Amino acid sequence: MTEVTEQQPEKVEEVAKETPAEETTETPADNGSTDAATSATEGNTTDLEKKIMRQVEYYFGDANLNRDKFLQDQIAKDTDGWVPISVLLTFKRLASLSSDANVIAEACAKSDEGLVEVSEDKSKIRRHPERPLPEHNEERRKDIMSRTAYAKGFPLDSTMDLLLDYFAAYEKVVHINMRKYLDKPTKTYKFKGSVFVTFEKKEQAEEFIEKANPKYKDTQLIVKWQEKYIEEKREEQKAKTNKKKEKKEKEEENKINLPKRSVLFFDGAKDDLSRETIKEAIQKVSSDWDIAYVEFNKGDKSGHVRFHEEDSAVKFLEKLEDKKLKINDDLTLEVRTLSEEEETAFLEKAVENMKNRRNHFNQKKGGFNRKRRGGHNDRNDEKKAKASDE
Repeated sequence: MTEVTEQQPEKVEEVAKETPAEETTETPADNGSTDAATSATEGNTTDLEKKIMRQVEYYFGDANLNRDKFLQDQIAKDTDGWVPISVLLTFKRLASLSSDANVIAEACAKSDEGLVEVSEDKSKIRRHPERPLPEHNEERRKDIMSRTAYAKGFPLDSTMDLLLDYFAAYEKVVHINMRKYLDKPTKTYKFKGSVFVTFEKKEQAEEFIEKANPKYKDTQLIVKWQEKYIEEKREEQKAKTNKKKEKKEKEEENKINLPKRSVLFFDGAKDDLSRETIKEAIQKVSSDWDIAYVEFNKGDKSGHVRFHEEDSAVKFLEKLEDKKLKINDDLTLEVRTLSEEEETAFLEKAVENMKNRRNHFNQKKGGFNRKRRGGHNDRNDEKKAKASDE
């Protein structure tokens, strides 16, 4: 029995999931799937009966039944696990093949796969009691992936029947997953031209991937292990993420361009001098220019004052007598602007500090909602710096 799934796809490339090819999404009323039971008795079985067997055996197969809550509930209603064929006919795929319960029963009775059996009155079907559903756990997931291949190169208009015919030549395919994507303009799911195909044994998958050199008509198929495909796509997405991050960081770096000729250097401080006192003294001279930051700690002999606007340091210095800033009757600071070399080094360091604060803020998500010691707010400082540069 070959289980085949027309995948209900995700809206984006689904490679980040380490999900075996068997696992796809479906609904009780229409799982959009086909099951290829090539083990049916040849000679006295029609094509329609083969398709019916495929579909019913898919419903009761490992891939679907393990997660089909609707069908599990139906099985649980009967102590012996029988499901009325009338219930199965609510599945659109099966109903599209035949709406006659007798035709469904007769077709399933001809299968020698041994997965399902038909009741004596031909009104019910169940999974054979001697074929219990395997436990779906991590070990089984890894087992499925170890014998699953990725194959790409099929026509985009391929149908499930076309794929069934193609893979019938390989031993032994137990599951085919058509990979699809959401086409936003048409709001429909379209085939990507690739499948995940699971074999009964790892050796059979290895034969297909490593030795068969498969082609579809004149097109050479791209084939690889599903695990390798998923890892490659994961690395590809990681690279894209890093590229976006680097681009964003570069854009952010370009945004922080602090104004030139906006920094004063002062010297001659005493141990009890504070940043607040320095700011008050500057405001007494002139309040025409907003202070962005005072780089100074108690005990330092010198420090810097950075303004928000370009040329503000030069203009402020012109208002001072003899380039001296009076703090009080006992203290006067020597003040000057920075040389071009000094200013470049100072502003580069300031930008670096801003980035570090920003990164810390992003990590803490809200850790800078209060003012820091020193009488200024870092985030507002950055915003004003950006605004003055624009």
